Amino acid sequence: MSSRYPILIRCIQILALLVVLLGVFFPDLLLQIELIIAVSLIVLIGIPHGATDYIIFQYLSKPFWGTESLFYFYRNYLLIMGAYALLWWFSPTLSLIVFILLSIYHFGQSNWNFLEKTSKVLKHFLFIIWGSFVLLTPILAHYEQAQPIIAQILGFDPIAIDEGWRYAIIAILFAHSVLFCLYLRFEGKINKIEVRNEVLNLFLLLTVYLFTPLLLGFAIYFVLWHSLGSVMDQISFFKTRMKNYNWKQYVFHAFPLTIMALGGLLGLILLQQKMGINANLGVMFVFISVVTLPHMLLIDKLYEEWNVPSV
Repeated sequence: MSSRYPILIRCIQILALLVVLLGVFFPDLLLQIELIIAVSLIVLIGIPHGATDYIIFQYLSKPFWGTESLFYFYRNYLLIMGAYALLWWFSPTLSLIVFILLSIYHFGQSNWNFLEKTSKVLKHFLFIIWGSFVLLTPILAHYEQAQPIIAQILGFDPIAIDEGWRYAIIAILFAHSVLFCLYLRFEGKINKIEVRNEVLNLFLLLTVYLFTPLLLGFAIYFVLWHSLGSVMDQISFFKTRMKNYNWKQYVFHAFPLTIMALGGLLGLILLQQKMGINANLGVMFVFISVVTLPHMLLIDKLYEEWNVPSV
């Protein structure tokens, strides 16, 4: 993302630094407003970034699921969601593993899809290294916060992980990500400015994860780095299919599915309240994973067909 949208990434880096400073000097305040900020970011940007899937579907030159009909798009989209929801019902552990692996790939792909003249094996390895760092680091750094959420998802307490091992894994993931940036520079796949920005991103993400609470730290990555980058990629893709495509059109196209997703989430919260159950982050996570799965499959098709050029 750094090379494609330099102004955006610089703004994100400055915002991340400000949040880190708040976490260092006002940790209690950040903890109090963590949920408000995280939910606001996800509602305003995180959910809408996946709400134009039906437009992506229409403009793939190779029709997804063998057809261009929106009826089949919605049908198959709902079938995937339904099948994954059933998998969660029968095997939460397997479902969580599947979602973690797909998310790792998805996050890595959104950052490194622009690489040109690079073997698929190397690209996929890069996706896994980057995705593992951004997804696993906040969980390992705040495992005490993550444990009860994971327990809600699985129905039993996850295994305890020694603090020393957790930080050792974080250090390994960070070091491998930096080394691969240097390797790509050595191979001439990225330039000096791209290396600097990618390493700076890694360092800022590490500090965000270490000095902010679990949900807020991950929301900052998910919304600012991943979702905004994905929105920019989608707009760039649409511009190749629709003349003069812009942000206003994107918001217009994203609005219907955003409202539907928010309505479903609100309905889930109200159902929990009616059943006398406190708002359960684990259940909300499962809902988000079910909604997100077909989006990840579709974005993979987009990047597979359309290589974003490096500048």
